Amino acid sequence: MGFKEYLSNINIFIIFDLLAAAAVGVVIFTFFYRKNSVRLAVIVGGVFLLYLAVSVLNAFFGILYIAKAAALFVIFFMSLIVAVAYQSEFKSMLARIGKPLEHEQSYRSSDDELLKTVSEIVKAAQKCSKNDIGALIVFTQTALPEIIINSGVILNAVISAPLIESIFNKYCPLHDGALIIKGNRLIAAGCFLQISQEVKLDKELGTRHRAAIGITEIRPDVLAVVVSEETGIISIARKGQIKRYITSEILQQELEAFYGITRIPFLAERPRRK
Repeated sequence: MGFKEYLSNINIFIIFDLLAAAAVGVVIFTFFYRKNSVRLAVIVGGVFLLYLAVSVLNAFFGILYIAKAAALFVIFFMSLIVAVAYQSEFKSMLARIGKPLEHEQSYRSSDDELLKTVSEIVKAAQKCSKNDIGALIVFTQTALPEIIINSGVILNAVISAPLIESIFNKYCPLHDGALIIKGNRLIAAGCFLQISQEVKLDKELGTRHRAAIGITEIRPDVLAVVVSEETGIISIARKGQIKRYITSEILQQELEAFYGITRIPFLAERPRRK
């Protein structure tokens, strides 16, 4: 069916087809809007509408062949520009659907084991904060994409405060990357993360903070803890947002909530003597 016949035989299927195309346009515009690139979205949309108008005129009147070819070339050229300009965003999209590690084991931990893990992590964060040692720890309940894990060194080690501190020691080759923790296992260290491209972030936030925000943008189920190398300030990132000036008590609570640990007050469970 040619374009002329397509427009001349409007039915429910064609209407649905046009609505689907409009939905794709809305998604594309939303993408540019969130990246503060509304002007670029308008330009891309204008070029596409121009191509559509030329195609309609060409279908009904058999003219503007050169204009149609030129508009198609412009669309192709602008697609290349967008692909280059937003390659980091496209990498983030691929990371969302990345294949998890097939060899990563699933570890089941009791609340007591997780409480011990949380305690060790808080101790390590305190020590790093006190000594102005930069750290980036990513906590996940599910497997992360293979591209992230393989960017570092797979360890599969039991978590301990001394181990975490040694990894982030400035003389350790893995100290610049992220530490990936799942359950009570240290999965990998020295991993590279996609840095957030959000332009409204505080200019004081460094690479570690932006990496923490970036991983929580593409994986809302992930929690990231950052210790600033310059100030020793502890921060927590979740769902693309970051909270700074986190105390040890708040860090303990946040990690317990993330792991779903339920504390049972001992005194409340003791039966009263009659």
